[in-house]
Amino acid sequence: IAYAMLWRFLLLAGLQAAAAWVPSSSVAGRLAAGPNAMPRQMSIRSSGPLGPALRPHALQPCRRPARALGLSMGAVEDIANPESLEWLPPAQLSKDTEGSGGDVMTIPLFPLGGYVYLPHSEHTLSIFEPRYRALYNDILFSGSRRFAVCTVDPKTGSFSRYAAVLYLKELKEVSEKTNDAVKFVCDHEVIGRVRIDKILNPSSWMKADTYLKVEAKDVEDEEPDEAANRETEIKLEEEFCRLVDLQHELSEAVKFTKGSVSNFKTGPGEDLWATIRMWQNFQEQKLLSIQVTLQQDFQAKLIAYLTKSMGESKIPDVINISDLPPNLQAEVKNLQTRMAGDMAPIQEEYQRGMQLMMQSESHARRLDLLRGLIKTELGLLDVKKQIKSMFGGEGEDKVRKDEEGM
Repeated sequence: IAYAMLWRFLLLAGLQAAAAWVPSSSVAGRLAAGPNAMPRQMSIRSSGPLGPALRPHALQPCRRPARALGLSMGAVEDIANPESLEWLPPAQLSKDTEGSGGDVMTIPLFPLGGYVYLPHSEHTLSIFEPRYRALYNDILFSGSRRFAVCTVDPKTGSFSRYAAVLYLKELKEVSEKTNDAVKFVCDHEVIGRVRIDKILNPSSWMKADTYLKVEAKDVEDEEPDEAANRETEIKLEEEFCRLVDLQHELSEAVKFTKGSVSNFKTGPGEDLWATIRMWQNFQEQKLLSIQVTLQQDFQAKLIAYLTKSMGESKIPDVINISDLPPNLQAEVKNLQTRMAGDMAPIQEEYQRGMQLMMQSESHARRLDLLRGLIKTELGLLDVKKQIKSMFGGEGEDKVRKDEEGM
């Protein structure tokens, strides 16, 4: 019970820190993705199986190991470069405009933080804001049952130019059960992607008087070069096998199972998108592991304080930060600041890779991006293996301490 309470407390502190760089105006519901996914508020994972922590230092210098090992830098540099993403002009600086008319697609827009909704995935949204209640009423009345979901740049508030198209599969009215705190619980499938040309009513974003509407075009893949793609697919499969073997050889805390090799599909369409989702889940687990690392020192201090002051059998289910002594309150604030500073850049780079997948207009481009992600991970593990072979376990611990002291 004590450890369960502790994780709830640490998780709250962690979510507050991570949410510091996500615009609060984009909160529209509590989300869940896929049969094996965990609940999240926007892009923030709130629960799940946690293994031993990873060193945060091992995840940050994505570019340096790749360069040192002479890896192909095209996709790696794109993923590391914030300028590689396409954003719309900030809504707060834009003016309302008339629609173009004719056959131009007009579709509702639902900005949802930093999480990237990938094609062929399924998601559940809980809807409580009045403007999004109106959105669902309208798409049901019109029969379209679809809307676009984009990410939000945490620094500028701009919306991503490329967005997922969600199709409403099922809607449940739950206002009576929730005392109108939540109006609908809705199940969706991502059925495609669009490229947004312009927002018709950007002023409504800040006023929150209604949902946004945009003009957009469907994203369609270029004609594939099947022979060239198949060669890349084979290389990608070989690199993933090597990655899984290396993760198990080094006893990585967050790793793919051996069985995941058979689920690693590289064919065009839904097969590759399923593999990209698998990689997205892997990245999120690594972020959780970093969070655990940052919490470990405080965890020990909090357990010692609670055990001494209350006794382990009397620890309550919930503890308010204000009830802690001043030194532990200061520790909580320091933890939140450090988590925001250490996790945000890594999370942004992970999400950038997924957003580049959404921008891609060919199967070949997605293969290239996924190879870049895997090669970067291989580079990090190769460096770790070299350190381990040079210094052994004790030497690796010493290197870790030296790095943490720098």
